[in-house]
Amino acid sequence: MSIYGLLISISILACLVTAEKVFPSKKKDIWDMGLYAAVAGIIGARLYHVIDYWQYYASAPLQIIKLWNGGLGIWGAVIGGVAGLGLYSSVHKKALLESADIMATVLPLGQAIGRWGNFFNSELPGKETALPWAIQGRHPIFLYESLLDLLLFFFLISAAKKESAPGVLLSIYLFGYGVIRFVLEFLRVEPWKVGVLNVAQMVSILSIVMSLLIYIKGRRA
Repeated sequence: MSIYGLLISISILACLVTAEKVFPSKKKDIWDMGLYAAVAGIIGARLYHVIDYWQYYASAPLQIIKLWNGGLGIWGAVIGGVAGLGLYSSVHKKALLESADIMATVLPLGQAIGRWGNFFNSELPGKETALPWAIQGRHPIFLYESLLDLLLFFFLISAAKKESAPGVLLSIYLFGYGVIRFVLEFLRVEPWKVGVLNVAQMVSILSIVMSLLIYIKGRRA
């Protein structure tokens, strides 16, 4: 197993173990919902990445299945993970927002760990900079996101001790990560665009809008 694959495995395990600690009353459900979310999330993350780099994968289709070489799009993971939770909730007759709140609370921890896979695979180069913490003269975007994800994680852990309204924790994650990703995209080199628009920033804006709608709905519940 590559370091990238090892970090992804560690990140998933860290999320599930932490979720058990934060939501002890849901302990017996967490591993089941985690399996659905993880499998669907990885599929979604890979599809997002493959579409992003379709010009390469169209000429080398066998590379699509080689996840250990890197290449997972986090927005694809989020979308896939939510779809997985939707399937879990339908099969096990659980409330989707409740399941999503649990996973959203610990997801930033997994992202913070997983982003280091970009470092070991020399992925996600940032724009050139003369800052003292630059890596090979470029912004270490993976490091910025890893640290910001950790801050979001600690904020969510704190909020989880106080919030009970359905969907509020999910809305905090969607808003927080939407802002993080939107800002960091300005440092990306040749981001995926449709026309003149940065796709990840478009998804980030959608995430922020959805977070506000979910938050309002949760508060009214």
